[in-house]
Amino acid sequence: MSVRRDVNLYWCGQTATAFGSVFTAIALPVVALTDLGATAGQVGLISAASTVPGIVLGLLAGVLADRIVRPRRAMMLLDLLSAAAVGGVALGLRHGVASIGWLMALGLVQGFLAVLLSSLYFVHLRQLVGAEAIGPARARLQAGQFGAALVGRILAGPVIALFGSAAALGTDAASYLLSALALVSMRSSDRTEKHQGTEEQRGTEEQRGTESRPGTEEQPGSGKRGEGVRGAAAGLQFFVGHPFHRALLLFLVAPAAALAGATTLTGPFLLRTVHVPVGVYGLAFVLAGVMGLTGSAVAGRLLGPGRDARLTVLAGFAGALLASALLPAAAGPLPVAVFCAALGIGLPVLFGAVANVALVSVLATDVEESMMGRAMAALQVITSSTVLVGALAGGFLGDLLGVRTALWVLTGTALLVIGAVGPAAVRAARDLRAAEADEPVDDEVAEADGTPTGPPAAV
Repeated sequence: MSVRRDVNLYWCGQTATAFGSVFTAIALPVVALTDLGATAGQVGLISAASTVPGIVLGLLAGVLADRIVRPRRAMMLLDLLSAAAVGGVALGLRHGVASIGWLMALGLVQGFLAVLLSSLYFVHLRQLVGAEAIGPARARLQAGQFGAALVGRILAGPVIALFGSAAALGTDAASYLLSALALVSMRSSDRTEKHQGTEEQRGTEEQRGTESRPGTEEQPGSGKRGEGVRGAAAGLQFFVGHPFHRALLLFLVAPAAALAGATTLTGPFLLRTVHVPVGVYGLAFVLAGVMGLTGSAVAGRLLGPGRDARLTVLAGFAGALLASALLPAAAGPLPVAVFCAALGIGLPVLFGAVANVALVSVLATDVEESMMGRAMAALQVITSSTVLVGALAGGFLGDLLGVRTALWVLTGTALLVIGAVGPAAVRAARDLRAAEADEPVDDEVAEADGTPTGPPAAV
C-alpha cells in the first residue's frame, strides 16, 4: 500500500514539472524572437546551452547516481535548485533586465540539473517498483506527463499574451516546488537496495565482532583514484558491447541530431515563416500532448508478454523521424499550415512516446542494476552531444539556407543515415531475441522478412 501511495506521489510530482516545463519551453522562443530580436543562430545557441552540461558531466553524473544512498532526497534538492533558477530569470524578465545571455545561462543551469535528475529518475523508479514493473510504471508516468503538457500547451499561449513571459516562467518555478513537496511526502525507504544490503552486511559484521577497522572497510562508491573515470566509461561500454546496442546507438544519433535541429527551428518557422500569432502559438503544440498520451497508452499494449521491446524501439524511432517531415511541408492558408505543422510536431511525439517506454524496458532487461545510473547517464551524454550538434547545425543552416530549407536538409540527411543502418539494427535485435530463447536464427528468413527500417526520433 505504501508503494502504491509513493508511486502516486511520484506521478503527481513528475506531472507537475511536466506542466510547468511547457510554459518555459514555449515562453523562451517567444522572448528570444519577439522581445530580444534573436536570429535563428542565436536561438540555436540558447537550445545548445542546455546540452553542454550533459556532455561534460553526464558520465560522472551516472557514477554519482549509482552511488547516492538516498536518491529521493537528492531529487528533492535538485527540484529546489531548478525552482530558484527559473524563478530568478522570471524576476529578470519582470524587471526588464534579462537578455539572451540570461536565457543561455538558464539553459546551462537547467542542463546541469537535468543531467543529474534524469539519471536519478530511473534509479528511483526502479527502487520503487522493481525491474519487472518498470515498463508499465514508466508508461503511466509518461502518460501523466504528456497529459499535463497537453493542458500546459493550451494555457501557455494565452498566459504569455495576457500576463507576459515572466508569469509563464513563474508557473514553471512553482511546479518544481510541488514536485519537491511530493517527494518529501513519500513514506517508503528512499535507500536503494544495494545500499540496504551493504548496511545489513555491516550490521551482521558488527554482531560477529568482525567489523573492519575505521578507514579500511569498503564503502559504497569508494575506490582507488581513477575508478570513477573507469566506472563512468563502463556506461559507454554497454552501448558498444553487443551488435544490437551498437546498431541502436547509431539508430539514435542521426535522428536525435535532426530532431534537435528541427526543434531549434520550430519557433522561427512558426512565428516568422508561417506567421502564427503569439497568442495562439502554443496551440500548435497541443496535438503533441494528445499524441503523447496516445503513444503512452499504445506502448503498454505493444510491450505485453511475448513482445520484443527492441523491435518496438526501432520502429518507434523510425516513425518519429518520418513524421517530422510534415513540419517543413506546412504551407498555404494559416489554418492549413498550422494544422500541418501541428501534425509535424505531434506525430513524432506519438512514435517517440512508444520508443521511450520500450527503450526503458530494453535497458531494464539488458543492464545490471548496479550499472543502471551509468548506462542512463551514458545515453544522455550521447544524446546530449548529438542534440548540441543538431541545435547548432539547425541555427547555422537556418541563417544560411532559410528556415524551411534547413528543416528539409536536416530531415533528409537523417533519413539517409537511418535507411543504411536500419536493416542491421533489425537483424541484431532478432539475433539477440533468438539467443535469449536459445533458438537458432535463420539469417535468410530474417533478411527476407525485413521489417521497418526507416528513421527514428529523439529520446
